[in-house]
Order: sequence, then C-alpha cells, then structure tokens
Amino acid sequence: VINQLLSRIADFLYPNICLRCEQVGENGLNLCAQCYEGLAWNSSSCGRCALPLPSGNSIVCGACSNKELYFDYAIAPFIYKDFIQEVIQLFKFNQKFNYGSLLADLFCQSIEKANLDLPDILLPVPLHKKRIKARGYNQSLELASMIGKKLKTEVYRNAVKRIRETHVQMQLPAKYRANNVKNAFAINSTKEKFKNKHIAIVDDVMTTGNTVNEVAKCVRSAGAARVDIWCMARVD
Repeated sequence: VINQLLSRIADFLYPNICLRCEQVGENGLNLCAQCYEGLAWNSSSCGRCALPLPSGNSIVCGACSNKELYFDYAIAPFIYKDFIQEVIQLFKFNQKFNYGSLLADLFCQSIEKANLDLPDILLPVPLHKKRIKARGYNQSLELASMIGKKLKTEVYRNAVKRIRETHVQMQLPAKYRANNVKNAFAINSTKEKFKNKHIAIVDDVMTTGNTVNEVAKCVRSAGAARVDIWCMARVD
C-alpha cells in the first residue's frame, strides 16, 4: 500500500511527458493518447514474418512460402515509418536512450495485449565489434535488456557473436541481403544454454528478415526448441 501511494505521488510530481508533442503522457508512457493512436501500427500482417499486408492477419505471405525459415513466429507492432522511424533512429544513432525506453514500453504492452507465451531467454542480434566501437553500443542489446527487466526474462548478452563484418542491410538491394548475412553468426557459448529453450531474438527493425533468420538458424543448430522474433518495427 505504501509503495502504491509513493508511486502515485511520484506520478503526480513527475508526470510522463510525450516525446512527440510534449503534452502529458498517458498509460505509463512518454506518449500522449493522441500521439499513441497516431502511431504506424502494424495491424494487418503476415502470421509468420509480420510483413505488413493490405488486410487480414495470420495469412502467410509469399516470401514465407518460398523461403526456408528457422524461426516459428515474428511480432513487430509497428511499421517502420513516421514517428516510429524517428524514434528508432534517434535511439539507434544518437544515444537517445529515453526513446529506446519508449520502444521497450510500447513493445511490452503489445506483448501483453497479444497474450503471447513468454520465452525463456531474450537474445539480442549481435553487432560486429567494429560497429559497436563506432556506435558505442548495440541498440538490440539495450532493447533486450530493457524488455528483459520489465518482463523479468533472462537476456543472453554474448551467447551468439557476429563472426564477420557485414554491410548494412537497408543499404543493399533485396537480392543481395541473404548472401550478405549468410553464416555471419556463431554460438559463443556452450550449446547446452540453448537446448530445449524457447528463445526470442530481439532487434529494432526487420527488413527482409534475413538477419534474424540467420541468427535463428544458429540458435536452432544449438538445440533451441522454439525461436520467435521480437522486432520493434517492420519495413513494408
């Protein structure tokens, strides 16, 4: 009771502020109700890879039908455009960790609404050491850590590594993206850590899905029982 009272006092003295319009945030978010409703929600998507579709859910898109996938299911609550794109870029390239916290809050609310089974482990998509040195941090690891803390789920920080440097996927034509990340990842720990576990691979943006699929392939080879993809946004 005392903790609830202190929390209410703190909310009154230090209310959440919308990161888009600077009005008072609602529902425990740094986002007001109007800006929340105006987000680019991925409300109609492929039931396997979360690709935005014109209408309907749980339809398997053509890309999934013609591709070997190593993950079971992908969720991406948003389409990568408008304010969500701005949020991700500010977090990813400008060290705006408060925007990353907003992404984590929004994602956890989406997970709760979807009533999904929670994984045993969260696994961030690893960056190459050169990319980490240049940027200063791995945005996927930061997101996984924030989400893991909220959901009380363990995060495997370095269990998978990127063994070779790759080009930025979004800068490549789609036909080159699969080869760009092929065999780019390897287990960096004992395979027993993955055996029979439900793993969720965490990333910020999913484009063609080749990167997360390669990580999933790596995790499957270590004996994971189920592999999901948790991305903040999907490119349409």
